[in-house]
Amino acid sequence: MKALIAFLVCGLATWGYAQTPLKTFTSSDGLFRFSYSDVLIDCLPQPTAADSATPATSKTSTDHPSALSIPAACASQGATCDGPGSEGASVACFAYPKERFKDKPSFVAATFYVSEIESAKNKKICMDGSPDWFVINSKGVTTINHVTFKIFEIGDNWMSGGQSGPAYRTFHNGKWYELRIQTVRSRAEYDPGTVKEFSKEDWSEVEGRLRNALNSFVFLK
Repeated sequence: MKALIAFLVCGLATWGYAQTPLKTFTSSDGLFRFSYSDVLIDCLPQPTAADSATPATSKTSTDHPSALSIPAACASQGATCDGPGSEGASVACFAYPKERFKDKPSFVAATFYVSEIESAKNKKICMDGSPDWFVINSKGVTTINHVTFKIFEIGDNWMSGGQSGPAYRTFHNGKWYELRIQTVRSRAEYDPGTVKEFSKEDWSEVEGRLRNALNSFVFLK
């Protein structure tokens, strides 16, 4: 009976993701695209007419909105649109809305991002992982829409929290790319009964929407 209930819960969650309206993100250079739930929040500024004249390759990881304009879902003590130590230039970043778990403070942020790894000068450097990664664990390789990615589990920790998640790296069209699902959690202590627990079902909801974006990622040229 327990197995049946678990199956039904997972099935309903999957059905829910499928029924959510989707939007499409296409990179400014037309190199890649992915679909994402309209529940997710765009963390990066939209390009202006002046920006369109600037090649995407000239942008750096500092090309983010000012602190006052960052959506709450994208704000954290740690980086949300770049892996800690990855030295990437973010070209897409979408976050799960924080207000959905405002009564569950252990959840801080969760994002799916795509970045160019500008510090990787050759294949070995990129596929060995960034030297500044604090936590690293190679998870082998996988294929996403006919492209092979090497998987790493990377993260960082601080006194009251930490961030972690899988990073997927590949080389395409002369550039190194990192795709990642990243979660930031708080480990602050609260009096029993004063806050709600961030449950496995909550994580399934968040991860499902972020992973849908990851799994739909495709290079267009």
